[in-house]
Amino acid sequence: MPAKKTTLSKSDFIRSQHAALSAAEVVAKGKAAGMAILPGLVYEVRRTARSKRAAAKRTSATPKNVTMKPPVIASKADFVRARAHLSPKEVVEDAKAAGIKFDARYVYNVRAYDRTGDKRKRVARATTARQSPPVPRPINSVRSAEELLKAVASEIGLGRAIELLQGERARVHSILRG
Repeated sequence: MPAKKTTLSKSDFIRSQHAALSAAEVVAKGKAAGMAILPGLVYEVRRTARSKRAAAKRTSATPKNVTMKPPVIASKADFVRARAHLSPKEVVEDAKAAGIKFDARYVYNVRAYDRTGDKRKRVARATTARQSPPVPRPINSVRSAEELLKAVASEIGLGRAIELLQGERARVHSILRG
C-alpha cells in the first residue's frame, strides 16, 4: 500500500516558519518549496495567529473554579455598589437571599447618587462665599494705570487727587535720599 503524501497548506507552511523571518523571506522559502505565496498572506496569517494567541491567553488567565470572597458590606448602599455589574432586579434578589430588604428603586437611587456625587461637590465649592478680601490685581499696562488714576481723580476730586500724588511724591523722594 503506497504511503499517503501529506502536503502543508500555505497557511500551515507560513505558521511553520520562524516569526523573525520577514514576509519576503517566507515567500522565498515558499517558492523554493514549490508554493506561490504572496506577502499579504504572510501578514494575514501572522495577524490571525497573534489574535488567537491573545484570546487564548485572556481566557486561560482567569481560572474557572476559583470562588471569590464576597466583599464585606457595611451598608445597603455598599451592597448595591459591590454589584454594579448586575441589573437592579438581580441586586434585589441577591439582597433578599442575604437577608437585606430594599427594592429596585433603591438600587436606581444609589447608582444615580454615585453618578452625580462629583457634580454636587463642584457646585458646593462654586457657591460658597469668599472668606477673605479680594486679591488686588496688578496693573498690567500704562493705559490701565492712567485710566485708574483718572477714575480715582474723578471720584475724590481733582484737587484732592493732586494733594495725594504730591504727598506720595514727597514720600518717595525722602526714601530715595535716605
